[in-house]
Amino acid sequence: MYVRSGWLRTTSGGASGVLTAVAAETHILVGQLHEKDWRQHASSSDGPAPVGQVEEALEPIYTKNAAAMMGRLASQSLVWPEFTFMERTEADTVAGQVVEILGPDALWWSNGDEHSWTAVSACTFDGLVVGTDSRRFAMLIQVGED
Repeated sequence: MYVRSGWLRTTSGGASGVLTAVAAETHILVGQLHEKDWRQHASSSDGPAPVGQVEEALEPIYTKNAAAMMGRLASQSLVWPEFTFMERTEADTVAGQVVEILGPDALWWSNGDEHSWTAVSACTFDGLVVGTDSRRFAMLIQVGED
């Protein structure tokens, strides 16, 4: 599981500029995790998805779904669901705090749900949640290989 947060750098206004900036920040995190830990394990030798492909993979989700998905990704392995990283209640609490910090008007995206996803890493499994209040962003991604 990997996280990234910071100030969102948008180049143009409006929702499309925010989404493009979020995709760029996501691409940075995916590139870092690929270089640091996952290159030798990745199922694809092509590497992580380019920014445009990341942007296409991001689907809007409701805030309540973002918190639940972050909690699940922070606590339970995508590859082996019986394996846990942390207690679900603790993960849900932290996810709720992230949602609260970004506020009720934050926009949230994911690359999928519990049953299907559009890959953004070069790994077999990846689950991503990213949100922004148009100034700050926070994201969590879990990747895995079986």
